[in-house]
Amino acid sequence: MCGIFAVSGSEQAAAEIYMGLMHLQHRGQDACGITTCDTASGEVYRLKDVGLVSEVLTEARIAELKGNIGIGQTRYPTVGTGDRREVQPFFIKRPDGIGMAFNGNVVNYPLLKQKLKEERVYLTSNSDAEVLLQIFADEYEKRNGTEGIFSAVKKVYDEVIGGYAVVTVIANKGILAFKDPNGIRPLAMGEKEANGKKNYAFASESIALSMQGYTNIRDLKPGEAVLAENTGEIHSRQLEYEKAAPCVFEWVYFSTVESVIEGKPVYDVRKKLGKFLAQKIKREMPELQADLVMPVPDTSRPAASALANELGLPLEEGLIKNRYIGRTFIMPIQKTRENAVNLKLKPIESVIRGKNIVVVDDSIVRGTTSKRIVKLLKGSGANKVYFVSTFPPIISPCYYGIDFQRSEELIASGRTIEEIEKEIGADKVIYMDVEGLHEALGTKELCTACVTKNYPTSTKHAAALTELREQHIAQITGKC
Repeated sequence: MCGIFAVSGSEQAAAEIYMGLMHLQHRGQDACGITTCDTASGEVYRLKDVGLVSEVLTEARIAELKGNIGIGQTRYPTVGTGDRREVQPFFIKRPDGIGMAFNGNVVNYPLLKQKLKEERVYLTSNSDAEVLLQIFADEYEKRNGTEGIFSAVKKVYDEVIGGYAVVTVIANKGILAFKDPNGIRPLAMGEKEANGKKNYAFASESIALSMQGYTNIRDLKPGEAVLAENTGEIHSRQLEYEKAAPCVFEWVYFSTVESVIEGKPVYDVRKKLGKFLAQKIKREMPELQADLVMPVPDTSRPAASALANELGLPLEEGLIKNRYIGRTFIMPIQKTRENAVNLKLKPIESVIRGKNIVVVDDSIVRGTTSKRIVKLLKGSGANKVYFVSTFPPIISPCYYGIDFQRSEELIASGRTIEEIEKEIGADKVIYMDVEGLHEALGTKELCTACVTKNYPTSTKHAAALTELREQHIAQITGKC
């Protein structure tokens, strides 16, 4: 999972991209980068490195990135070794100078990489973004211009299996953005008037657009490509369409609570999840004796608030987040996650001691954080801990951009609820069900593969992708 941002027509393109990436920092903490182009001179400017947006994209460096069009990305690695070679955007000089950044995962990446090698095309990284760029550029070189651009996107759709949202800067043409045919990964666009002309921008989440004055914000459709030309013209085509399947985990965990995805405010969805969970508890466990509801900061707060209100229990903040520790779930190595969890949360013993606590979290993936939280609460004097997840049991891997690609690492895979309770030390574990997810979102057109095993695309090449990821993790671990 990553955050991407692109802008066309802005006199301060790099500054807008920087602001966009700051609003998308929660989507990736590994690395970031920007590529801009001055359409008058044709010059391209690039900056990327490992680190947070505020560390890499300093004010002095931003000032050096000239241009009125550009793209940026903040990275969360699911393919690659995590070093500087993997940092996006990638750039290729021919044809026309093309930069590309994306959010998602290419399921058949190993196959495509081997195919390029057989065609004597050698890549500079282990990133699937570079494969996407190469496929696009090879096709675009055959037929330039607007039609050539859309033809190149269609070639990507024909070759690439996976979930992806892509932003591309083409030096002599403008900004291109497109979504995979199932619309698995999010991508929104907006417009605003500046100096008598329209600027267009694209972002993984609406908040990165609305906070910069963009209006008429809408989500790209599955299989849609939008080209914002340097001339100010805009072209949109839905080149391919499969059954819409946006990732449900976006609303539950990944997206920030201020964003709106597919017309559904993230905040409202999380409140509904809490309410429906409370109703499930009242139906199925009327004997549950609890003193208070406590959120695991920060994503579960709206759900915890709604759940507490529905159950008639006080909502208390008993766990305080260390603001200098990032999201442990999106860290690439298990040992790093465990170390970070030990620093991430601090208990308030006066709130916890002697209480039966309903603790609400957005999800339980590997169980690392959940186990630590239960231990922390009981070590602080909690009488009982009822652990509530706003997401159903995650039983199968995600191949579309969220980094759990092996069933063995998922605590709910092959375990009963009782076994999970024992594993994390909770007195009770309560999960949302799939029907509740559908009700909270008001649709069944979702990717719920991680909880149902119903994948929207072919997973024929998923085993090879998982093996490659494990090799890369072994490389990282060897360096640590």
